[in-house]
Parts: sequence; structure tokens; C-alpha cells
Amino acid sequence: MTKIYLDETIYRDKVYGCWLGKNIGGTLGTPLERRFGQDEMFDVWWYPDLPEGGIPNDDLELQLIWLQALKEVGPGLTARDLAEYWLDCIAYNFDEYGLSKTNLVRGLQPPVSGWHNNWFLHCMGSPIRSEIWACVAPGAPHIAAHYAFQDAICDHAGGESVYGEVFNAVVESCAFVIDDKFKLLDVGLSAIPADSETYRAIREVLALYEKGVDWREAREQIRKKFYHPVAQYSPINLAFQTIGWLYGEGFGDAICKAVNCGWDTDCTGATLGAILGIILGRKNIPEKWVEPLGDEITTNVQKGGIKNLKAPTNLHELTDEVLTMARRVLSYWNAGVEIGKGCSSSGEPQYTFATGWLTDYKPNSVSFDLTTLKAQLIYEDTAAVVGDAPTRFTLILKNLRPETIRARVNIDLPKGWQLGTPMPVAVDIPSGSQTVMPLAVTSPPDSIQLTNQGTITVDVAGRPALLGIPLVFLGGFRYLVSPVYEGKDLDSDCGVDENAVFQQVPAGWREIWRRTNDLEAEELFQGKTGVVYVVHYIKSEKSQPVLIGVPNNNRMKLFLNGEFLHETEKIVPLAPNEGGDGSNYGKGTLKAGWNQILVKLEKTDQPLEAHFLASGVDEQHPINNGDALMGVTRAQLPW
Repeated sequence: MTKIYLDETIYRDKVYGCWLGKNIGGTLGTPLERRFGQDEMFDVWWYPDLPEGGIPNDDLELQLIWLQALKEVGPGLTARDLAEYWLDCIAYNFDEYGLSKTNLVRGLQPPVSGWHNNWFLHCMGSPIRSEIWACVAPGAPHIAAHYAFQDAICDHAGGESVYGEVFNAVVESCAFVIDDKFKLLDVGLSAIPADSETYRAIREVLALYEKGVDWREAREQIRKKFYHPVAQYSPINLAFQTIGWLYGEGFGDAICKAVNCGWDTDCTGATLGAILGIILGRKNIPEKWVEPLGDEITTNVQKGGIKNLKAPTNLHELTDEVLTMARRVLSYWNAGVEIGKGCSSSGEPQYTFATGWLTDYKPNSVSFDLTTLKAQLIYEDTAAVVGDAPTRFTLILKNLRPETIRARVNIDLPKGWQLGTPMPVAVDIPSGSQTVMPLAVTSPPDSIQLTNQGTITVDVAGRPALLGIPLVFLGGFRYLVSPVYEGKDLDSDCGVDENAVFQQVPAGWREIWRRTNDLEAEELFQGKTGVVYVVHYIKSEKSQPVLIGVPNNNRMKLFLNGEFLHETEKIVPLAPNEGGDGSNYGKGTLKAGWNQILVKLEKTDQPLEAHFLASGVDEQHPINNGDALMGVTRAQLPW
């Protein structure tokens, strides 16, 4: 492709406009944000709440951390690098943030950290983080897409959210050199799978617009066709963002229409504000929207949402640092884009994306460069091990050397664990070929911890020693389950002493294992209606506060160590996160030693889904409740 020249003054104005538009849209939409979507539209045409300095927004704050990561790690930044910054600098535990961070803390690497036990694969946590990648790769959408992908798989691997962030990053990168909204939408769509829900939702908006459908009616049709009760569901929000863009008559009208569609209002307003900010530049954003916010980004540093922040929050300084980083990135990737004084290209570049680049990756695998060999570890079902069934995984070794390599593979496991294949194993791998080793482990229940780590070693004679491959499995969860008490409801006496602390498995009860938070409730009830009791044991190294939840789509009661803790306040849509849903979570205290949690779960004639979660409590910063619960055992029984 012909080299692209960007005038530095114009580029700076667009970067400044990007962050300013992001801040404006986020401040507009944040007061309207809800946990669940609502059928009614909003009707706001100005900031509904305007505290001095604007409203902090993770949409913007997290990207300051990513700029910091780029500066410190360099343009070769990967998902594994970003994982360190998640743990160093980000304390938020909303939805996928909390679940993926729990996976990271317990030892899983991206993309498995974003795939395992993550109900929020299709939510807005990553599509909102796209602008930094576009700003450091202006006019280079393939590079922006690469960074967006590395970012998204940390907490959304295998989900629609990856497509959402890539789409936004591509649109925003191209917006530095293309103004036409339809061309930008087309190139953004060309970068994501045509069979994805995100693609279909955006394409449906385009079709409605071309038919002349009113924007309010377009919103209604999108709401019905792509409905999801959780407001953060990504595809519907990408569609509402597009409605604002297509139907908007100017900057303010566009972001207001996007926000008025509802669902994740801060995200749609902020992302569209950023897109329009790039296209218009700072100088063309209406001053009435700019003046109340000024040049500073308000953050949640004081409340503890982010920490160890070094990137600037002043928009002038931020723009300077982004320009410096953009030059490094464009040079590193030999992008064919140059930012200089007084130079600009004429004509619009043409961009194409190879089909399948986003669908070929395996979200359940981790790749390792052993120099002599390439290795890939694939978790076949989940990344958790349980005490009643084998756990399958696959090791692939690829030989990129010019001659056949003989490798000796050995696997060290935690004490008591067994591997189905005798080790060590010698394998011959021809040049340019690979060997695939299907494997499985089993573990006695009392040997399963929160984190379980072994090591895969590969030795090649006549070559330098190779790095060991960490083999990490999280511990599954062990429960006791009662028979079904048919015809009973949550308030019925089922003949079970709900305040008892059991000393053995009650007669007629059974033991089950779960690899994720999902209790698989339909299996518990075996097609019947009524009540089931579920008991879980947590052994804690110390006394510590805990948030226990059983998010479900009916009703439940919770008892901790024989004391009533909480019951469902109202039936709400399912949102099984570590921080609460406003109905099904109760705060208590784990004592040092063994703790018994008893759940009384009700099922009517509707299909039941229920999850069990236990997470940490941040007493100093309630905004961060839902942190990983550590120093506990959850796969053993007291007796």
C-alpha cells in the first residue's frame, strides 16, 4: 500500500478530540447506566448530572494504564504483558473484570484467563478500550486490530467482545484518514466474522437506515432482535452506538441519540464521542460540550478503582505522550505511516482484512516459544480439575527447525495426581511438522487446591535447555446436594435443620463437583419442581469478610455456619459476577478454619439457572468488592 503521511498538527487535533469526545460521551451517559436494560428509551439532550471535573469512567481510565504499559514494555506489548498491568494497576472487579482477574491471580494466562469460568464473554468491558490502539496506530488498522485483540483476550477470550473491540479499533484507526461514516463502518465490519452477532447487529442498523426507518423505530427493532437483559451485552450496544452515528445530526445530537437508546449508556456515548472526536478534531467539537469538562480527565484513583497510575490525565500532556508512542509503534511495525510537520497524503487508502484471522485462534489454549520448538497447551473442557472425573488437555509441539528433532517430554504433577499416559515420552518431530499429545489427569479430592501447578519439561539432545511449561489447573468446587423436596417452596419446612452444621453427609444426600461457578441447577432437580439444598465448605486460613452470592433466575436462601445470611430480594435477570446483583448476595465473615454455606434453592416450572460465588470484600474501597477470595480451600470436606 502507498505510504500514508499525516500532518502532525491535524493528528494532534484528532487525538485530542478523541479523548475529549470520550470524556464528553462518558460523562453524558454514566448517570443513566443500569445493571439491566429497560424497554423505555431515555430522553436526555444534555448532561443529566455534571459534577465539577466530570465523572470518572473506566472506559477512559483503563486506557491510561494501557498507554503506561506501551511506554514501559514497548510496541511488542502482548496480552501476557497486559495481564501484569491488570493486577498492578486495576482494582475494579465489575463482571468480567473480576472473573478474569480471579483467573489471573490463581495462575491462568491469557487467553485462558478470559475464557475459563467467564459468564460475561459477550459484554462491554473490552469494546470500550479501543481508542488507545487506534491513536498509536493511526491509518494502520491492522496494527490497531492486533493490539485490540491482545487486549480483549485477557478478559473476553472466545466472546463477541473481542469482535467489538477490534471493530472499534479499526474504525477509529481509519478515522484518522477517512471521514465517510459508511466507508468506516464497512472497513470495521470487514475485520470481524460475518457470522458474529456483532456483525449482524451493526449490519441490521445499516439496513434499517437505508430503508429510511426512523431512529426510534430502528432502536425498537434492534432491541427486540438482539435483546439481552444485561445492559452490558456487547452486540446490542455496538448497534446502538451505530444508530447514534448514522442518525445523528452533529456531535451532540449523535451522542445523545446513542445514549437515549439505553443499555450501556456510558459506553455507547463515550465510544461514539471518541469516533466523532477523531473525525472532527478538537477544533470542531461544539464548545458548549467542551467547556464544562475542561482539559483534565477525572479518575477514580482516590476511590481505589485504579492505582499506580503514571500516565498523564491532562489532555494536552496525554496527546503529547500518545504522539511520541505513535511514532515508536509505527516505526516498530514498519507500518507505512509517517507523522510529520506540514505533510499529508491525498486520497483515501483502501484496507482489506484476511477472513478468518479472528476465528482461527483458540481461546482455550496458551502458546509458548521454547526457541527450539513452539508449544501449545490446550485445555479441552475447562481449566479446572475435579475429584470425580479426568481432566483432558492437549500438548502440541511444533518443529520449525530444518531437521527432525527428537524431544523427550516429561510432566511433573502435584502430589497424588496421576497422568493417563506414562512419562517420560520420546517423540520424533520432522521439520515443519508437529506432534499432538492428548493427555488427561486425575486427582484425589483432598489433593485439589485453589491453584494446582505442574510443569511440562521438553528436552532436546544437542540443544540448549528449554524453558519449562507451566501446567496450571484451578480447583473445581465440591458440594453436597439433598434430594428434591417436591411441592415445596422457599418458605416451606422441608424437614431439614437449616441452622445445623453437618458433621457428616446427611442420609440420602449426594456429592457433586462443578468445574465453574455454574451449579447446573436443572441437573440438581432432575426434571422436578420444588426445593433442593446445596451445601459448600470453605476452609479459610484466617477470619476474613466474604461476599457470598447465588445469582439465579428464581429464589434462594443463604445460611453461613448455621446462621441465616440472605435471601433473594426480588427476581432479577441472571448476572453471575463477583460483586453482586442487588438481590442474591449477602456479606458475611468467614471464620478461620471450616465454614459451611447452605443454600436453599427453589425451582418452579420455569428452567432454572443458578451460580455459586464467594469473593473478597474491600472494606476500604467498596467500589472494588468482588476481589478474588484467596487463602481458602474449596474442594474438601471437614470430615
